[in-house]
Amino acid sequence: MGAGWRTIATLFAMMFASQLALTIYLPSVPDIATEFDASLGQVQLMIPAYLVAFAFMQLVAGPLSDAFGRRPVILSGLALFFFASLACALSTDLWQLLGARFVQAAGACTTIVVGRAIIRDTSEGKSAARAMSYLAMALGVGPAMAPFFGGLLLEFFDWRSSFYATAVMSALVLFFAFRILSETLPLEARRPLGPGALIMGYLTLLRHRKFVGYSLAIAFESGTFQVFITASPIVLITVMGVTPQLFGLYVMVIPTGFILASFVSGRLANRVPLNMIILAGCIFGVTGGLMQAFLAISGLATPPLIVASVFISNFGTGLVFANCYAQALSTVTPSFAGAASAMGGFFHQGWACVLSLLVAGLVHTSSLPMGIAQTGTTVAALLVFVFAVLLAGRVTR
Repeated sequence: MGAGWRTIATLFAMMFASQLALTIYLPSVPDIATEFDASLGQVQLMIPAYLVAFAFMQLVAGPLSDAFGRRPVILSGLALFFFASLACALSTDLWQLLGARFVQAAGACTTIVVGRAIIRDTSEGKSAARAMSYLAMALGVGPAMAPFFGGLLLEFFDWRSSFYATAVMSALVLFFAFRILSETLPLEARRPLGPGALIMGYLTLLRHRKFVGYSLAIAFESGTFQVFITASPIVLITVMGVTPQLFGLYVMVIPTGFILASFVSGRLANRVPLNMIILAGCIFGVTGGLMQAFLAISGLATPPLIVASVFISNFGTGLVFANCYAQALSTVTPSFAGAASAMGGFFHQGWACVLSLLVAGLVHTSSLPMGIAQTGTTVAALLVFVFAVLLAGRVTR
């Protein structure tokens, strides 16, 4: 049993759209600041606003899908995504724009949290891991392509065009989701929605050692890309003198490691135990982090080598990501998959926010702080996977 190719393609498009919305406007930041008479720092709040909403609203969207079904929640989320994108484009001041971004993320988060639950409903074990590996590619393609599209739109139009483009994309995926996605959670498998039951359900998940282990492994391993996005503009452009144009190319290169590994993971899922693929990914992550720290300490760090170190760690993230989500959701029944997907996503996005703030608070006069942060988050992923998962006993494969 497994999701059909039309369902996978639709879920891929939805996840791609949600990630496109995260960074497509970045080339327009100076123009937005100028129009609204705001500082660049104030405009940059648009990313935390999106991430915070994405993290917390998953905790709502997941249980809603367990109670009312996957289809109504994901269609409602896409509709909200569409109207909020229009609101972003029509904003008349920065606070309206920030508020619209928050709502935009609230709608967009359903594409990921409910999409993973749909995979859990229709697939198990290695079949689920393979499907999630292909979907995970959307999470790498979106951030890689979004700034390029945003810059292209800015060249011919103004900053609002990025949000109009997001609105068009969300409308398209809403249309195809309405036509293609069917309900995957039967009525008899749904769970009543109530604050008490919801809190008890989340507390139960937090006591589930393997679920927490898989979820934290994803969060920590994914921190590599967050470290790079936060620190690299200062390290590469300000400290090392890389041009903004070349920096843009470096940003596009990094997600390709994740995309490549996600594809490789999907091909290996039927041949190699999933935990072995995850362990290999964690080792790749630590290797890239140690390489980054060594280059900084030895004075050998150059922009291409810095990017290569992040590429290696991000390749590891691609091996870890889909397999950990598949294994984490396999620890719960399908009727609780929405809430479990939400909790895993909360760990992921929550750590991204925390790590961004930690790295932003460091003084980046060299690549060493970036190397320490990259090593720290990847070592944490390896340790939590070994002690919370591998040493907890065997899981069904």
